Amino acid sequence: MRFSGRLCVSVALWLVFGGVIAGAQSATWPSERPPGPLAAREVRFPPYEVRTLRNGLQVITVLHHEQPAVSMRLLVRAGSVQDPAKKSGVAGLVASLLDQGTATKSAEQIADEIDFIGGALGTGSGSDLTFINSVVMKDSFNVGMNLLADVVRNPAFAPAEIERQKEQKISSLQVSSNDPDYVASVLLDRLVYGFHPYGLPNSGTPETLAAITRADLQEFHSRYFVPNNMILAIVGDVMSDEAFAAAERVFGGWPRGEVPAVTVVDPPQPTRRVVIVDKPDSVQTEIRVGQLAIPRKHLDYMAWDLAVKILGGEGANRLHRVLRSERGLTYGAQAETEARKQAGHVVAETDTRTETTGEALRLIVDEFSRLQRERVFERELSDAQAYLAGSFPLTIETPNDIATQVLNVVFYELPVEEIGTFRERVQAVRPDDIQRVARQYIRPDRLSIVLVGDASTFIPQLQRVGFTDFDVIPIEELDLMSATLRVEKPRAQAADSPVRGPGPAASANGVRGPGAAASPDHRAADPARAAYAGTQVNPAAGDAADILQSAIEAKGGLDRLRALQAIVADAVMELQTPQGAVSAATKTYISYPDRFRLDTLVPGQESTLVYNRGQVWMKNPLGVEDAPEVARKDASASVNRDVVLLLLAALDRRLPVRRIPENETGRTPAHRALEFETPDSGPVRLYFDSRMQVIRQSYGARGMEGEPMRGEEIFSDYRPVEGLMLAFEAQIMRAGRVIVKRTLKNVSVNDSLADALFIRPQ
Repeated sequence: MRFSGRLCVSVALWLVFGGVIAGAQSATWPSERPPGPLAAREVRFPPYEVRTLRNGLQVITVLHHEQPAVSMRLLVRAGSVQDPAKKSGVAGLVASLLDQGTATKSAEQIADEIDFIGGALGTGSGSDLTFINSVVMKDSFNVGMNLLADVVRNPAFAPAEIERQKEQKISSLQVSSNDPDYVASVLLDRLVYGFHPYGLPNSGTPETLAAITRADLQEFHSRYFVPNNMILAIVGDVMSDEAFAAAERVFGGWPRGEVPAVTVVDPPQPTRRVVIVDKPDSVQTEIRVGQLAIPRKHLDYMAWDLAVKILGGEGANRLHRVLRSERGLTYGAQAETEARKQAGHVVAETDTRTETTGEALRLIVDEFSRLQRERVFERELSDAQAYLAGSFPLTIETPNDIATQVLNVVFYELPVEEIGTFRERVQAVRPDDIQRVARQYIRPDRLSIVLVGDASTFIPQLQRVGFTDFDVIPIEELDLMSATLRVEKPRAQAADSPVRGPGPAASANGVRGPGAAASPDHRAADPARAAYAGTQVNPAAGDAADILQSAIEAKGGLDRLRALQAIVADAVMELQTPQGAVSAATKTYISYPDRFRLDTLVPGQESTLVYNRGQVWMKNPLGVEDAPEVARKDASASVNRDVVLLLLAALDRRLPVRRIPENETGRTPAHRALEFETPDSGPVRLYFDSRMQVIRQSYGARGMEGEPMRGEEIFSDYRPVEGLMLAFEAQIMRAGRVIVKRTLKNVSVNDSLADALFIRPQ
């Protein structure tokens, strides 16, 4: 482009004089940064009062006279966590039916009554709770309370309404099962929480919903809908005495009940796993990245919530800046923490074009790592704090908002006073607090990752950016209720060939106790180390006692192992027979130290194998009989090589133990191994990984024809259950060939077991 002489002179003058003028005015020139937030206005939480009725119902009143309206919110401390086994969706179905008819009113009459007074009524449920909300005008307060009490106390559960609700929910789930957004979200929950109820869909599955009966709904209601399991918040244009009197009138005569305790499997420890759900017709990929975090009541919750907001929430959002503003890979990206009663998790989510899947995933994981590794900037934290503190007044504007705030703190057993100090607690968090919680809770190398899209297109991208280990599941084969996440395909039954219980698999070798894993070089401080000092070891074993100590600590500690009395486990086994693979459901009862029972169910046939202090008996469709000598020896050997019993016997100097040198293990130095000399089974070897979990056990065994051979059991997918680490996946091998694969479904520890389980019937 050519410039005229006059234009060139003008440009030169601007460069000379314009620079001088700009420099002279720099002190007053507007900043390029956006203006900061306005000073927060003073917010006062309205007066409140908390009382408990004689029947245990907690009632909270909050006075708010700015509008002639009253909000009533009732929480029941029961949700999908309390769903019966194999009946996921009961809590959600109960909630949806509460306003669909009572003992005296039809669904239409309920709707007409609330409409006539200009009010609203709604119900719902979540993982930990069920709720019933109603908002009415001040002059209809008593009518609203009567209706609220009626739907809570007297649901009809009419068969026609049950079927209608089930059909609607099943239809919705069938549609959602092909929705990448829904699939990605529920699958990430499943990976993070495992078979803990938080990992299963609140609404159930088409199969579990179809199995729910009216009796299931009535039983759930009678068990958990009792006043001492509820919280009622009344907020709005009423006086406290008036509100408490209304609560006493409609709920005071309701007798309290005994709320059953809930026992659930612990969520697994964070573990890196990448699952790809293949949907070939997708043009974009849904991405979810997350891990286990902390429950709502945790003392670090405020700092943790702000850390996640810096990662991908309101006010900061590194993910959005990197993925959208800088790279243009998506329309939006965010991260959030969901803190619940028993646990919590963090999840980052976005969607992107199929051809940019690998790049987007790499950037998300890198941002997790950066937050865990680097101290955050003051401005990032202040932006997140400004959003939280500035938006707080909006959360207490209406009676309905106030009721929600109050119920949240009471439900999670937090002080109600915290509502009034919310902004001060937000502003008190410092960058050092963010760095501490990020380093403590974020595990970039153990993130669960879900990708839903056209797998054939983006898998090569994953390999290029460092993700080489993943599972691919066609979307039509995904089954969240399966241990393998796949639809169980029927297998051919072995004709005319009874399937023997897998003897050694019935032992508790799958129990790999727990809690905090210790490194192989861990040394106990005196005097605790003295408990291991007398362990009988081979003089050449070197640090066999140290390995033994670390293994016991990695299983949960000496006290916990000595307190172990019983284990009950449901599992699915795949048995390899000469006629082909056969799938079997099993239930194992272990009574320490010397009794176990294995019930096995294959299509059309049930069998039982019991070892009771040296006596072994079997039951099959033909009757009950003493086990042959070979089965008795196998069962006895299985008990003798139980990992917990091996470790305790070596510690108590009842078994010699030696460390196996690395040149004998064929493993890297990080994989330690011990050899135990058992009286009946000969030498038994345990191989440990770097976290001192048993990954392999080898021992002397016999083949189908009685020939001697080496037996092995391979363990993986460890998850903590009540302080013990259990291997949820195991394989039994003979002569290098897998003969049994076992996947645990449900496990309980130290339940009381009746002697009759192990006594041979007459």
